[in-house]
This record gives sequence, structure tokens and C-alpha cells, in this order.
Amino acid sequence: MKKLILILAILFITSCAVEQAYQEPLYFNVIFHNEEDVGSCTNPKAATPDYDGNQELLLHFTNAFREFGEMAQGHGVKINFGSDWTFSNGVENFDPTFYTDMEAMGHEIDAHAHQSCILYHEVREDIIDAGGTPTTVASGMEETNIQEQMEYFDNYPNEFEIFWGVAQAGHGEGEEISSWVWRPSRDNWLEHDPDGDYIHIGHGEQVNSINYIQEAIENRYDDRVNTYSVFIGTSHFLASKDTPGIPKDWTATIDDESHWENRIEWWDDFFTEVDNLENLEYASLTEVAEIFEQNEDNLNFDYDTENHPRSDGSMAAKNEKAGYPLTGFVTRKTKTLIK
Repeated sequence: MKKLILILAILFITSCAVEQAYQEPLYFNVIFHNEEDVGSCTNPKAATPDYDGNQELLLHFTNAFREFGEMAQGHGVKINFGSDWTFSNGVENFDPTFYTDMEAMGHEIDAHAHQSCILYHEVREDIIDAGGTPTTVASGMEETNIQEQMEYFDNYPNEFEIFWGVAQAGHGEGEEISSWVWRPSRDNWLEHDPDGDYIHIGHGEQVNSINYIQEAIENRYDDRVNTYSVFIGTSHFLASKDTPGIPKDWTATIDDESHWENRIEWWDDFFTEVDNLENLEYASLTEVAEIFEQNEDNLNFDYDTENHPRSDGSMAAKNEKAGYPLTGFVTRKTKTLIK
């Protein structure tokens, strides 16, 4: 009888431990970013489309993104579309239903700012003016001033609650590439503060490669919310050559892999492969933050901040080596896209 009681007690303790353990899949995020097309509000940027000054150009990109959004929706993918201010101005002036159309597909609109003259809260207001409903995500900040940024966001409670893409300028070697979620400390953003006001979602390697994603699945941490993001620049989807009103720098021949239809086809094939991966779920950044909050009490934040994962190469170089050049300017020098 004593032996039976002992066995039942062990089984009960074991079941409780299983219930308390957090074991979840890799949450897979798809991130778009567009950049401001002028610096300091006056200096045009040659490598960024003139979103708010060229109606034909803006409409080309928004129509391509709608096509991409519909394709992604078919896979269950939820895009986080990070918009800087000039893109929102272009949407407001030339395509005022773009944000609501994307949101109707289940995608999210985030504030993304380089803050050369327009700050994050103003970028968020520009999304609202353009008809969108922005999330509480601040997408893409420089690591060198993240501590000061938290103080800035304190001035806008309920508008900014989630951080994604804390990065180095130019996404160079040594960039922080954590693949889990925590609340950044005010003293050291890499440390978890259980009373912290913000949630940081790590993006992992950010290489658009099945092999990298499979490795991230295999290397998931116990008792953490594990994440991986693929990154897509809005300027990657070039118009057809000789399209009226489109500058030639933003065009490609229809057989070029950087042509917008070919780019969408590539991602369609890519998502088909991702669909078949086990222990992976598509999730938006807002959904990841909700999952984190629901399980926060059962998570383990005992990790070495001094040896935080850092990239061994630039994001562009690693993507190009994996077969996915990140910009149309680079893609035109590359003959094939290899998954």
C-alpha cells in the first residue's frame, strides 16, 4: 500500500511539473519595412522610392504589396508592415485604402522610424492620418540609444508597448540576434526586468533561408517564447521596365528575379516550404506579445547577457550568401535566388 501511495505521489508531482513547463513552437514573424525617402526632412535618398512625391511609384508598390498580402494570407502568414512617415504620406495622398485593405487580410501596421526629423509618435500619427490602425509596436531602433528611447516612449503610454528590431546602423556584423522574448531593463536592455514596461521580441538571424529556420526550430530554448523573423524591404518589388511614370531605378525586366511578380512567386514557394515545417507557427508581433504575457510566470530568464548572441556577419551579406539578396540594387547583380 505504501508503495502504491509513493507511486501515485510521484505521478502527481510529475504531472504538475509537466503542466508548469512551457513548451511551445517557434513563432515565425514576417516583417516589412519601408524607409523615409528623405533625410532630415529635406535630403532625398537615392536608394529609397519617392513614396509621397510620385503617385505612379507609390501605387505600383501598394498594389504589389496587396498581391503579396493576399498570397501570404493564403498561407496563414500575418505580416507586420513597418511604415515610416513618407510612405504613410503617400498612402494618404494616393491610395487611402491601402492600410485598411492590409488589415482586413489580418496583417498589422507598425510604426518604423529613423527619426532624422520625424519621431516615432509622429510616424504613428501619420499612419492614423492615412487610415491605418497602428499597433503598439516600435519597429526598428538603434541599439546605441535604446535606453534613452525607453524614456522617450514613456511619454506615450499605451501607444508603444512592444519593441522589435533593436539593431546596429546598417545591420552589420555584431548585431544582436536573440530569438526569444523578454522585458528590457532600464539599466541594461539585454536583461529581463519582471516589472519592465515594454516587451522586446527577438528576431533571430533574420536570414531568409529554410536552413536557418530549421536550425532555429532545433535550437529552441526551454521555458522561453522562441521567435524567428524574416525581413522584407518594400523596395524589393520592382516594376516592369518602361512602366510609365516609374523611374528606371525601380524597374526590371519581367524575367529578372527582382521583378515584383517573380519576388512574390519566390515567397509563395518559400512559405509553402515553411508551411510543412513542424514545431513552427505563424504569428504577428502582437500575437507573440500576448503569448508571452499569458505564459510569463512560467518562463525562465536566467541567461548570460554578456554572451548574448551576436551576428557573425552583416544581415545583407548573410542573406546574399544564403541566396536572397535584400535589395533590388543588389539583386540585379545576382542571376538566381536559391532557397
